[in-house]
Amino acid sequence: MDLVSRTLSALDWPVVLDALSRHARTQRGARAAKAPDLVGDLIAVRQRYAAVAEVGRLEATGERVPIGAVSDIQALLSRAVRGSTLEGEDLRSVSQCLLALRHLRRWVDEQEDDIPALRILVLPIDVDAELCDTLDRSFDDTGKLSEREYPELGALRRAAERLRARIQQTLDEILSGNALGGVLQDRYVTQRDGRFVIPVRADRRRGLGIVHGRSQSGETVFVEPAAVVELHNELSQAESELIAETSRILSVLSHMLGRFGAPLADALLAAEQVDLAVARCGLGKELKGVLPKVADQGVIDLRQVRHPVLALRGIDVVANDLRLDGEVPGLVLSGPNTGGKTVALKALGLVALMVRSGIPVPALEGSRVDLFTPVVADIGDWQSVEGDLSTFSGHVAVLKAMLVAAAQTQGSPALVLLDEVGMGTDPAQGAALARAVLETLVQGDARVAATTHFTELKALAAVDPRFQVAAVTIEDGRPTYRVQLGAAGESHALAIAQGLALPQAVVDRARQLLSSTQREVSDLVSRLEDERSALAHQVREQAAERQALHDQLAELQARESRLEDRSRQLERTVSERFQAGLRDRERDLKQLIATLQANPDLRRAGRTLEQIRALSAAAQVAPPGPAPSGPPPTSLAVGDAVVVRSLHRKARVLRLLKGDRVEVQAGVMKMKVARADLEGTRGERIVVPSPRPVAPVAPAPPSSLGKLRVQANTCDLRGQRVVDALEQVDRFLAELGGSDFDVGWILHGHGTGALKQAVRRHLPSRREIKRWKPADTSDGGDAFTMVELG
Repeated sequence: MDLVSRTLSALDWPVVLDALSRHARTQRGARAAKAPDLVGDLIAVRQRYAAVAEVGRLEATGERVPIGAVSDIQALLSRAVRGSTLEGEDLRSVSQCLLALRHLRRWVDEQEDDIPALRILVLPIDVDAELCDTLDRSFDDTGKLSEREYPELGALRRAAERLRARIQQTLDEILSGNALGGVLQDRYVTQRDGRFVIPVRADRRRGLGIVHGRSQSGETVFVEPAAVVELHNELSQAESELIAETSRILSVLSHMLGRFGAPLADALLAAEQVDLAVARCGLGKELKGVLPKVADQGVIDLRQVRHPVLALRGIDVVANDLRLDGEVPGLVLSGPNTGGKTVALKALGLVALMVRSGIPVPALEGSRVDLFTPVVADIGDWQSVEGDLSTFSGHVAVLKAMLVAAAQTQGSPALVLLDEVGMGTDPAQGAALARAVLETLVQGDARVAATTHFTELKALAAVDPRFQVAAVTIEDGRPTYRVQLGAAGESHALAIAQGLALPQAVVDRARQLLSSTQREVSDLVSRLEDERSALAHQVREQAAERQALHDQLAELQARESRLEDRSRQLERTVSERFQAGLRDRERDLKQLIATLQANPDLRRAGRTLEQIRALSAAAQVAPPGPAPSGPPPTSLAVGDAVVVRSLHRKARVLRLLKGDRVEVQAGVMKMKVARADLEGTRGERIVVPSPRPVAPVAPAPPSSLGKLRVQANTCDLRGQRVVDALEQVDRFLAELGGSDFDVGWILHGHGTGALKQAVRRHLPSRREIKRWKPADTSDGGDAFTMVELG
């Protein structure tokens, strides 16, 4: 096995290619996906990623690349190029494929999105229109040659059918008659040697016609009656002419197809590349991958990378940050067995191969993976009995091939992955050999990642700035599979042996055999790992607490937003109901005025006036106050004015409830709130006027009703500019003077107060006004100004 094949196998690259193949939508694309197509050109890699990005954007909008109907007709095309005549079924398959190719090209050309990479891919798809249309017209919906396109063929078919019908009719008449009643073995028609025959008793066959066979028992012979012999001869002639015409048409179509062999082969290859882009996009989605930045400077900066093969298996993979570059081209991974060192090593190699294949990598946005040629790995055993190689000798042979491959790179550096380099021999010599190999590789501008248990290699970063160390961490005696950069890991060989139930006496003796320096270093590294584990545990706990607090805050904010929305909705609903009631009362009042004008009854009018005033006061909604900023009130009493913090609204205290709850009223809305949601207003109290008793009123002229506020004597200025509002006030006063009303109301609202002030500054200039004042609470309060005409 050569070095490249060994590398791909060691990294489980075929698993990735199988997954890529499953996302292809054509047989040809699926077959191409399983071939290790690793490009070594930066421009080609970027073009592949551009096409993947464009497919992703299109399909995210609901579009679907129409590639699935493109079938693999390469073999049929090759036969046609060689001059062979294709069968009708084959030519129809070719026709359907050409239509699919043409549709794919048109679909890409008609896209409004900016998709230059896909447009470049489909440029070779240039199906000859005459060929495509001719093949399409040549077949009907059943897949047979079309009689509309080839009328001669239709005439021959109908002639043959008529002869068959005559033969069948003649035989039916023979079978249904009595002339051969004692001769027939049975009454049915079958075929022998392409001729219609009837079963006849063997001893009665003479003089009936031509025998075309007999049954196994010999008692029955199959006879072509003399009455249909000539018809059969005519049918044979017609069928021969039909076959000849069919062959001629198929030959013409096949020859026409063969003339376009080269451009159609290019079109099929282009469609294959489009399907591969679709498959790469699909695999990227499955892996939740991203398109990394790609250059040719030998940089790997992976952010939270996950092992692709483990991710494909549905395993919850621990993500890690990994980095190699020109300043620190070497990475030494240490830690216990089964701790995740080899997983991290394979992840590096796989993402480098995925980039060269144009596949998104399972990492976070912002990751970078440059182009590496070649990518070589020594992972696993390479013992060969046939080649007379031991395990160590096999590894040395691989190291030799790696050194040669790394030295022969052109343009992009090599990525070399070494699993437990130098193992299988004397530890001191193995460590020395491993260090020499690593130094030689980085000296040759390769990027190197190696796993090790050698203490000498763990300390390499301290003496050579071209290397960094990293460790797979252990917490509570279990591997976390997290890689911590800048840390050296303990191998924990004795702890693992003890955990696997090796006799304690053996473990204790092994610990005694360690030198004092080895024990001290091992104990020191173990203590550091324990402290690192404890610190990591605390960090995760704090992160979890922060996340929990963040979630609680988000939930509280969402609840507050929902309550505010609910409050505003309730306020609007209640206000709308009261306003509707007020309009109904105003309508009743107009009817009452009309009645009283005809038959004065001020007592009845007075009662209605009090009802209208009470309803109007209740319908007033207090405007929003300023955002609360003070502390909750220390003491409260019924009637106190407060501000409800969650609503930013002034309210009146109605009741002091048990616990820390208070019932308040803001406008028409009553609610129970917590004392902490209230803010005091420095002793201000809200006094609700008691309903005034209606005293007996002496009869008065109908003009006294002109002091009631109704729609006819009210001027609404809300939402207008000052200039326009003052003009409307002048018109209103002029109209009011010509009416039966001697009192009017101007509704300017609260707002910023500018409109109200402008109106009240303007009123003294009007001579017809006897006096004016802010309206009483029962008539709308300070939102209205009442004017009395002189």
